[in-house]
Amino acid sequence: MNIVVRKLVLKELYVNRWMITVTATGAAASAFLCAFGRTAFNVGALAWMTALIACGVMLAIYGVMNERKEQSLQFVLSLPISIGQYVLAKTIGLLLSYMVPWLAATASAVALVLLSPGINDGLLPYVVALCGFLLANFAVVLCGALHARSEALVTALIIVTNMAVSLFLFLVGALPGIKDHLDGPVPVWNGTVLGVLLVELAVLAIALVLPQLTAARRRDFI
Repeated sequence: MNIVVRKLVLKELYVNRWMITVTATGAAASAFLCAFGRTAFNVGALAWMTALIACGVMLAIYGVMNERKEQSLQFVLSLPISIGQYVLAKTIGLLLSYMVPWLAATASAVALVLLSPGINDGLLPYVVALCGFLLANFAVVLCGALHARSEALVTALIIVTNMAVSLFLFLVGALPGIKDHLDGPVPVWNGTVLGVLLVELAVLAIALVLPQLTAARRRDFI
C-alpha cells in the first residue's frame, strides 16, 4: 500500500469523523435505553438499527456517489494512483469508517444482553447474528455504489438492502434453532446460528473482494 493510498484511507476517516462519532454515540445510547422496560427496549432497538443503517447509506452516498457527482473524482484519479488503488483505498477507508460505529454498537448491544437482568442471555446469538448481518449489508451497499454509475441504481440497491433488514428480523428470528432459545437463560450457539454467521461472512467477503476484481479493472471509472 503506497503513501497515496494510505492518505486516501485516512482522508475517509477524517471526512467522516463526525458521522462516525454521532453514530457510535447514538447507537450506544440507544442500547442503554433498551434496559428500561419493554417500551424503551422497542424504541431503543429501533433507534439502534436506524443509526447503523443510516450511517451505512450516508457513507456509500457521500463517500462514493457524491465524489463522482461533484467531479472531485477526476482530481483524485489525477494523483499517482491507479483505478485499482483508488477502489482499494475507498473500500478500506469507508469500511473502517463504518467499522468504528459498528463495533461500538455491537459492543453496547452485547453488553446490554449480558448485563441487563431484564433481558435473557438466550437473545445473544440473535443479536450477534443481527450485527453480522448489518455489517454484511453495508458491504453490499458499498459494493453496489462502487459499481453503479447512476444514483437510481444506488437508490434501488439501498431500498432492497433496507427491506432485507426486515426480512432478516422475521425470517432468521423464526428459525427453530434460534427462536426456541431466545427466552433461554443462556446463549445457545448451535448449527443454525453458526450457519447464519458463515453466510454473513461469505457475503461480506464477496462484497469486499468483488470491486477489486471488477470495478478496479475498468479503464474509465468516472
